[in-house]
Amino acid sequence: MTRLAVEMMLGSILLSPVSAGAAEIPPEYPNAVVALGSMKPFFVPGQPCSMQWTTEGTGFLYGYLVQNDPNPKNRKYEVYLVTNRHVIEEHAATEAISRARPVPSLQAGTGCTPLPLKGDSISVRMNPVTSSSLESRSFDLPIKDWVFHPNKTIDVAVINVNPLALKTEGLLDMFFTNDEHSANRVKLQSLGVSAGDGVFVLGFPMNLAGIQRNYVIVRQGCIARIADMLDGRSSTYLLDAFVFPGNSGSPVVLRPTEGSIAGTPPQPRPFLIGFVRGYQPYQDVAISPQTGRTRISFEENSGLADVLPVDYIDEAIVSWHNQRRP
Repeated sequence: MTRLAVEMMLGSILLSPVSAGAAEIPPEYPNAVVALGSMKPFFVPGQPCSMQWTTEGTGFLYGYLVQNDPNPKNRKYEVYLVTNRHVIEEHAATEAISRARPVPSLQAGTGCTPLPLKGDSISVRMNPVTSSSLESRSFDLPIKDWVFHPNKTIDVAVINVNPLALKTEGLLDMFFTNDEHSANRVKLQSLGVSAGDGVFVLGFPMNLAGIQRNYVIVRQGCIARIADMLDGRSSTYLLDAFVFPGNSGSPVVLRPTEGSIAGTPPQPRPFLIGFVRGYQPYQDVAISPQTGRTRISFEENSGLADVLPVDYIDEAIVSWHNQRRP
C-alpha cells in the first residue's frame, strides 16, 4: 500500500466539516464524490500500450457525528467512504478471475508490462482541492477493511478513513455530514418529501470520470416513488432518472425549491437523501408467432433507479463500532 493508504487506515481521527454553500447544488458537493476502480491497460492499434484509469463505481465521503456541540464548527465527525457492497465484491471477483486467467495480450508484443494484480484492494481516485489543473491522486484501500451492512440484502459498504491524512495531502475539503447535510427517513417525513420532488445524482456513469482528473457528472431527475420506503415497507425508493454502470454508490441530493403548490412544503436545502444501488431493468420478450414460445429477450434500462436511504449508512457504521468493542 502507499503511504497515504496506510495513513488513511490509522483509525478514527476527528475533523470538523466545511459548511455547505447556498445554491441549487453547492459547488463543494462534487468534492465529496470519488471514483472507485483501477488502472487497466489501454490499447490503440499501432501505438504503445498505456495504462488508464477505469471507473467501476462511485463513492462519497460521509461524516458521522461523534461529538455534538451547539456551534456546528466545533462538532466532531468520523469520516467514512461510502459505496455499494456489490462494487467492492464485484471488483474482488473480477481481479480473482484475472489472476486465474491472465490476459495473453499483456504478456508479449503489446509494449505493456503487466501490473501486479490487486485483488485484495480497490483503488480510490480523488481530486486535489487546491487547483483545477492538478491531476487526481489514487490510492488503494484493502478489501478486508471495508465494512458491510449486517443485513446482506442491504447493498451498503463503508470504510473508515483518516481525514487529517487526506487534508494534509490536499485531498479533502468537504464531506456530507449525517446531522447537517443529510436527511434520513424521519427527516424526509418531517420535510414532506414526496414523489415529484426534484433530485440531483452525482457520479461517474459509463467510465466517464475523466482521463487525468475526476469530473463529476450531475444528472437531474425526480423522486418517482418513496411512500413505501417511508412507511417501512421497502428498503429502497425509486427515482425517475437514468443511471448506468459506474453510478453505483452515487449520492442523491434533494433539489431545493423556493415555491410549491398548495398543500406541499418547499424544499429549502440540498440534503443528501440517499445513494444509488442500480437501475430497474425492463425486459422485452419477442414471441414466435408460429410456436408461441419466447424467441429472444432484451433487457433495457427502464429509466427508474433504486436508491438506498442514508439510514443504512449509519446502521453499517454502528455495526462496525459494535464489532470493535471488547
